[in-house]
Amino acid sequence: MMVHCAGCERPILDRFLLNVLDRAWHIKCVQCCECKCNLTEKCFSREGKLYCKNDFFSSQGISPSDLVRKARNKVFHLNCFTCMVCNKQLSTGEELYIIDENKFVCKEDYLNSPTLKEGSLNS
Repeated sequence: MMVHCAGCERPILDRFLLNVLDRAWHIKCVQCCECKCNLTEKCFSREGKLYCKNDFFSSQGISPSDLVRKARNKVFHLNCFTCMVCNKQLSTGEELYIIDENKFVCKEDYLNSPTLKEGSLNS
């Protein structure tokens, strides 16, 4: 019996597949529906769509009672204000680096990662 991918609907002929939301997926098809990043460790879902942590929480909106952090001229849920490398929640006043306007890297991970330094980061 041929297994079809829930993401692209093509047959899965690969040696490995992922089981997400009780459906089979090609490894490369498990990606955020917003930013298209590959979801290799954990993902979030809403209405059958897959999201990375940042896009899932940012799509929920911010209510007046939510605790938030500000970076530049944007406001973020506390859950979204985390280092994309180590997942540490960043604190007010902590030195950090911003990637693509809404992804953060703590100073320690930035300094310890030569590949991050080669990318286009805004401090």
